[in-house]
Amino acid sequence: MVQNRYPCDHIVPVEQEPRHRLVMSNEFVRFFLVEIAPHDRTLCHHHQHDYLMYVLGDAQIVSALRNGEPSAHTYRGGDCDISSAGLVHVVENLKDTRFRNLLVELPPEVGELQRGGDPRIVAGRGVVETILEEERISVWSLEMEADAQAEVWGPAIVVTLVAERLPQKDPGDIALKTDTVGDISWISSDRALLGSHLERAERAIVFQLGRTEEQLAAARKRAGEPIKSRRAHADEPE
Repeated sequence: MVQNRYPCDHIVPVEQEPRHRLVMSNEFVRFFLVEIAPHDRTLCHHHQHDYLMYVLGDAQIVSALRNGEPSAHTYRGGDCDISSAGLVHVVENLKDTRFRNLLVELPPEVGELQRGGDPRIVAGRGVVETILEEERISVWSLEMEADAQAEVWGPAIVVTLVAERLPQKDPGDIALKTDTVGDISWISSDRALLGSHLERAERAIVFQLGRTEEQLAAARKRAGEPIKSRRAHADEPE
């Protein structure tokens, strides 16, 4: 009898899986920093809610479902992936570098939030790009030069990324870059100004939660009953 390489007899909730670090939690969302060492694997864990994963750096992994065949996945830095609630799996990192990602849970309450306007640069130089647009969440990249300011409307999670170089193992190796997570902040339903106070350019990833006013109206029409948009005045990150 061949032993299962990815045993899933004992299942833990995602918040108890040690490679998933819960860094923000409020009544609307939970936000995790995930880091799996080279050739390491997670415990078998359960995702109660839908979730979005934003990948930091190139990666190659195996996701072994409890009731399914293992599948290989290759990602580039900046890729996003949305998975459905109820997923039970083991994740193995196949590369010689860390597999790191930002994980945003999307419980049903997120669909009741009203999303604000799109982020934009209001002072200095910068670039705003859409990474992903989904009915419950949009993901944005903000590249800001020194002294630039960006306007961001909540509810949103803002993660500052700082570029760092991976050490070279041998002379002549290509010096790869990776992103280190800096500040993580929660913006409620109000407007916030983000500033780059560094001497060099700064990059932020914005996870904007909820539906637009038009999407909420469409959902209300489909349901045949009023949907009250919830204001996202929640606690600060843990």
